[in-house]
Order: sequence, then structure tokens, then C-alpha cells
Amino acid sequence: MEIDSKKIQDMIQSGLHYGHKKNKTHPKAAQFILPTKNNIEIMNLEITYTKMQEAIEKIQKTINNNGIVLFVSTLPSARDCIKDIAKYLNQPYVVSRWIGGLLTNYKTISERVKHYMEVKQKLQDGEFDKYTKKERVKMEKELAKLEEKFGGLTVMHKKPDLVFIVDPNYHKTAVLEANSSDIDIIAVLDNDDNPTNIDCPIPANDSSVSSISYILGEIKSNVKTKTII
Repeated sequence: MEIDSKKIQDMIQSGLHYGHKKNKTHPKAAQFILPTKNNIEIMNLEITYTKMQEAIEKIQKTINNNGIVLFVSTLPSARDCIKDIAKYLNQPYVVSRWIGGLLTNYKTISERVKHYMEVKQKLQDGEFDKYTKKERVKMEKELAKLEEKFGGLTVMHKKPDLVFIVDPNYHKTAVLEANSSDIDIIAVLDNDDNPTNIDCPIPANDSSVSSISYILGEIKSNVKTKTII
């Protein structure tokens, strides 16, 4: 694949190349790192660029086939970007807390999402108006809790076909559930992550807002919500 030098410069400006210290490097991630005498690992952005293109193609193919891409990151630096790209592509997302069993016990979790949607609809239809103010406040607080947990999953009408994760080491349970459910994973990962169980690893700074924003911005700019024939 021909590497766009302008893109490489843009990635450098966004800080994608900065890894953690050498003593934090996972042996399996060494393949993504440039040889350097610095104490901070430097990512090979040519690999990053190539993997970004692969990820874009994989996401586009999934969407074209009416598949579902679940976007995941509960990191403060990634939440807004993850939510933005998921909403733009009309895909589900998790930005608050990973719900245990979301992939391995999907049927049960989907019932809880359905319950949340029913309660929300009742509020919109004015059915809470018949209760006392104290009862309404209690119900609205409960709805807020449900919104935080399940609000990003209302468009997930089946198990996802692909999971996109920022920092797989931080989201180990999501990785384990996707692996055990035979769901492919795209992940933005740093030099301290193990890429072994990731189908499409994107080596880059996975904690910087500018780095994460750049990667998800590239996906947003290049993935279409549907194929135009």
C-alpha cells in the first residue's frame, strides 16, 4: 500500500506515534515499534496508516452487509469520540461501563435494553404524570440509570458482527467476550497492549484525546452509512 506522506505528518502532529516507556512494552507489540534509543517507544506510523485503512475497509464492509459494529471505550479521553462516530454511523456504543454478558449473554441483556426503551416511551407518552411528584422523581432517576447503561445499545437488534475498542488492555472483559463469541475486533492499542487476540490492531497512542480523535475522524470521513450504487 502506498503511504500518503501528508497523512503521516498529520498523524505526527496528532501524537499518534507516542507510546509508553520501553519497560512497559508487551513483547507481542514490538512489531509495531521503530528502533530508537529514546526511553519512550515510537510507533511505526506506516503500519498505523496501513492498519487504519484495513479497519476502514472492515467497518465499511460490515455496514454494507447490514452488519452491526459495536464501538467501545469507557476511557474519558475516548468517550465523546466513540459516541460521535457510533451515532454518525447509526451503530451501538458503550461509553459508560461494560455490561458483563453483553456479548456472551446477549439475550438477557437485550431484554434489559427493551425494558429501558419501554420505560422511556412511557415517559414520553406522559404516563408518569399520573404519579405523585415523589414517585415521578424516583422513576426519572431510575430511567437515568438505565439510560447510562443501555442508551447506546438501542440500535443493536442482534449481536454485533464487529467490535471496535480503544485500549483493549483496559477493556479486557470486552475482548474476552468478543473472542469467545467469535466476533472480530478492531482495536486502537499502545505498546503496552497484547495484540494477539485482536483481528485488526491499530498501533497508536490510545490515551491521548488528539490521537483518538484523529483515528475516529478518519473513520468518520471515509466510512459511508450505506453503499451508494
